[in-house]
Formats: sequence, C-alpha cells, structure tokens
Amino acid sequence: MDPLKRILAYSTPYKSRYILNILFNAFYSLLSVVSVVSIVPVLSLLLDIPVERSSNTLSGPFSLARVLINDYILKFSSTYERINALAIFCALTVFLFLLRNIFRYFAEYYMVSIRAFVVGDIRNDFHSKILSLPISFVSNRRKGDLLSRISNDVNELENAIVASLANLISAPIMLLFHLAALLMMSYQLTLFAFIVLPLIGGLISIIGKSLKRDAQNAQSELGKLFSVIEESLNAIKIIKIFNAENQRKRHFMEVAEQQKKWMTRANQKRELASPMSEFLGSVMMIFIVWYGGKLVLEKKGMAPEVFLPFIGLFFQLINPAKDLAGSLSNLQKGRTAAARVMEIIDAIDPIEESSVAQPISAFTKDIIFRNVSFSYDGMHPILKGFNLKILQGQSIALVGSSGSGKSTIANLLGCFYDVQEGEILIDGKDIRKLKIKDYQGLFGMVTQDPILFNDTVFNNIALGIENPSQEHVVQAAKTANAHEFIEGLSDGYETFIGDSGNKLSGGQRQRLSIARAVMKNPPIIILDEATSSLDSVSEKTVQKALERIMKERTSLTIAHRLSTVQNADYIIVLEKGKVVEQGKHEELMEKNGVYNRLVSLQSL
Repeated sequence: MDPLKRILAYSTPYKSRYILNILFNAFYSLLSVVSVVSIVPVLSLLLDIPVERSSNTLSGPFSLARVLINDYILKFSSTYERINALAIFCALTVFLFLLRNIFRYFAEYYMVSIRAFVVGDIRNDFHSKILSLPISFVSNRRKGDLLSRISNDVNELENAIVASLANLISAPIMLLFHLAALLMMSYQLTLFAFIVLPLIGGLISIIGKSLKRDAQNAQSELGKLFSVIEESLNAIKIIKIFNAENQRKRHFMEVAEQQKKWMTRANQKRELASPMSEFLGSVMMIFIVWYGGKLVLEKKGMAPEVFLPFIGLFFQLINPAKDLAGSLSNLQKGRTAAARVMEIIDAIDPIEESSVAQPISAFTKDIIFRNVSFSYDGMHPILKGFNLKILQGQSIALVGSSGSGKSTIANLLGCFYDVQEGEILIDGKDIRKLKIKDYQGLFGMVTQDPILFNDTVFNNIALGIENPSQEHVVQAAKTANAHEFIEGLSDGYETFIGDSGNKLSGGQRQRLSIARAVMKNPPIIILDEATSSLDSVSEKTVQKALERIMKERTSLTIAHRLSTVQNADYIIVLEKGKVVEQGKHEELMEKNGVYNRLVSLQSL
C-alpha cells in the first residue's frame, strides 16, 4: 500500500473528531462568505445606489437577496436614521466576523487533537515494531538511522502530512462556499478569474516532485548524522585518550555538510511554492480588477457596490487555494518520511512464527542442536554442521577463541537468529514450530555488559513481571548477593540507578542482572561471559551468585575466563564453529589438547 495512504489510515479511529472539524469548517466558511457579502447592502446604503432585479439565472438568487435586504435596510434606516442604521449594520458585520473566527477555533481545536493522537499512534507502533523484530533486524541497521526515523521522520509526518489534513479538509470547503458566492455575484468575472488558476497547480506540482527527491536525500543524510553522534557518545573515552577529536569533528562535518546541502535545497524549493503562488495570485488580481472594472463601466452584469465585496471574497479565496497547493506540496515532501517510517512498521519478521505454532510452558528433557549451520552474512559460516545435546539440569560451558561460534550458539538457542541449516529441538520439538514468546519465556540471560534501564532498582529486578511483590524482589536480590549494597543506596530499592545503571559499579550492575534472572525463575539460563569484565573481587562475588542460581537449572555458559567453568558438568571446546573437544575439566586437561593449551595461556 502507498505509504501515504498507510499514514492517513491512522486517522480512521478519530472519525468523530473529523466530522466535528468538517462541521465547524463549514460554518466558518459560510460565515466567511456572509461576513463579506453583508457589506453589499451597507455600500448600497452609503452610495445610495438603487438595486435592480437581474434576469440572469446564475445571479438571480443573489440579486433577489440584495433587493430584499435593501428594502429592509431602507425601512430600517428610515426608522433609525441612516447614520444609526450604518452603525448597527457595521456592528452586525463585526459580530459575524467574531462568530466566524469562533468556528475557526473549534475546527482547529479538533484538528490539533487529531494530529497529536495520530502521531502518538505512529510512534507507539514504530517502537512496538522495533521491540517485536529479532535482533538480526536491528543489528543490521544503524541505530542513528532508527532514531532519526522515530524522531525527525515522524515530526516531518506531523508537519507535512498530518498538519496538511487540516488544509485538505478546510480548504476545499472554503473554496466551495466562496466559488458559489462568486458565481452568484458574477459568473462572467468568476470564470475569467479561474482560467489561469491551473498555472499555480502545475508549477507547484513540478516543484513538489523535485522537492521529494531532495527531501529523501536529506532524511537519509540525517540518519547518517545521528549514527555519527551516537558513535561519538558511545566512544567518548577512546576518542579523548587517542586524541581523535579532530578526526571525529572532520567526519561529522563532512556528513553534516551533505545533510545541510540537501536540506537547504529541499527547504529552498519548499519556500519557492509560497511566493510563486502569491505572485500568480497578484497577477490574477490585476486581471480581475481590469475585467471587473470593464464589466462595471460597461454595465454588463456587475454592479459597483458588488465589485468591492467580490474582490474581498476573491482575496479570501487565495489563502485556502495557497494552503491547498502548499499542502499538496508538503504531501510530496512528507511521502519520503512516510516511506521511511512505514518501512520499519511494515517490516517482515525474518523469524516468522508458524501459523500453527505450538505453545510451550516447561522444559523437561533435553535441547539438541542437529547439524546446525549459520552465517551472519551468508558467505562466511560461523557454524557448520554443529551438533550438541544438553540434558535437563546440566551445566554446559562453551569455550574457545574469539570467533569460534560461542555467542552464535547462544543467539540461536535464544531464537534471536534463525538457523539456516539443520534444527534445534527442545523436548523433541523444533523451536521454529513453537510460539516464540512462550519459548523465550523459558530462558533467563546474564550478559557480559549488564543491560539496565534508567529506572529504580526494584523495577530493574522485576523487569517483565506483572505486579511483583517486594518480598520476591528482595529474595531475588539476596540470591544474587545484591541485597546488602542495595540497602546501602540512598533510597534502597527505590533508588534510580541512572542511564544504563551508571550510578553503580560494574559488579553491582552485574548482580542486579543476576537478580533479574533469578526473579524470572526460568528453567534455562544463558550466561554470556558474565564475569569477564569484572575485577577479581567482584568476579568472586558474582560467581558465587551465579553458582547459586545455576543449581537445579539447565545452564549454558559462554566463558572467557576458564577458571569460572571448571565445575561445569560438561565443557564444549569450539574451534571455527566445530566441536574439537568435550568433557569435564579433568578429562580435558588430561588430553593435553586445545583446552589444556587455553588454560595454560590464561595461567601465564
């Protein structure tokens, strides 16, 4: 579906607000015409011009209304004197203008809420989609680009598309009422005026197509800009210690220069639409004055007291015409942002859950990797014909040099990536035929770099748990050797730990991650180098907590420090995606093979 239509579909739930917006816009448009036309009888009174009936069918209703109102004004002025009648009719005209703008406010009032709701729904769907997509999708994209899409592109949607809805609704209504009034006042002058109108639409359309291309390039460069900023923030220590500030500055300036170039071109073309339409409107106005004056002087269907209100109405017509043209131009510019946003929202999950996926709630027997092969880029295999069996309750450790496939095995087991060849079975069931949420619910995970949120200690431990109790959270913290340091924080369990837990030490952050895993109480736990980034003291404290939670659970440990896996039930030694050795620590040491060499290297 056209991304523009997809964005507009978000406004469907707010039909009632649209109806109210259209209703108030109709009243506003009607009073816009009436407030200007009400000047006609006042001018007749001032100029003392007799009103003649017209035989023209198009101008008949308008002429009849003029005659009736003029008769009423004459009677009214004879009763209250002309100067008093003039004051009263001027006050009436002011009231009509006031009423007109009240209706305009209410029309905008409902449109503002529509804009807020639609943009909020888009952002919610975007964020929900990011959370639902597998890690493989997110890891293949620049985070800066994703941030640009949810911030700048969605803002562009609000300004260029959702905001344009107001004009796309109100402008046609205004045009309809004004055109009807102008035709009744003088169909000859109205038809003449609209002979050159297509010129505006044609020129704006040309600019809009060019604008779309430039806007697309500008948004793409902005995504790169966000990526550079993100990289600089994440690597600020390395940049400073290696004196790389100037290099990063130059890189940023190069990307920023490209973005500035395309954005400038896009904005210049967008700004060209308004003065061009204003210039064409001025040219049209001169032609109208000339042709209308000709009709007045030649007395061919245009009364002098009607001519000035006609000009006033036509001036009022120019603004909605410009708004409509500008909105159409903005839609072209916003189409690019819509495509970028909808590309994410409509993204297909590469790990597609089967339509007949089976639920799973427990793990009772074993996990089997059978002839599993996997490659991140499709060219360089990480795993090739990998086989592994993990029995329920076993503690399995994966060791090996970097790039041997340890983390890949954990990623495939956690269903973060889909196997390309072979299968992974849990209790005899292929994990691709299970409900993903149910399956991942069987796992807990503690990673090398603790993933924490800028929230309270309590909420970080109870992540994903509905209505957690204080008792269970405290018990999880005690199991993870975290309760003591938590109690020493300023607000205990209600202490906010900062962005990524930066108010805590590395060991404290890791113990919170362990407490979170304990709180979930999963039957299977994955430990991805959980102690490799810690100092010796913190490692011992964390290792004790890990050993405690591994009891009576099935665990898969990815180990960098081999001293932490010596008590594992089974150690798998990997090299280039294949199992080269397996067994207990003592058995592997006796073989004097790869494992023995790795242990010896770490002992040096």
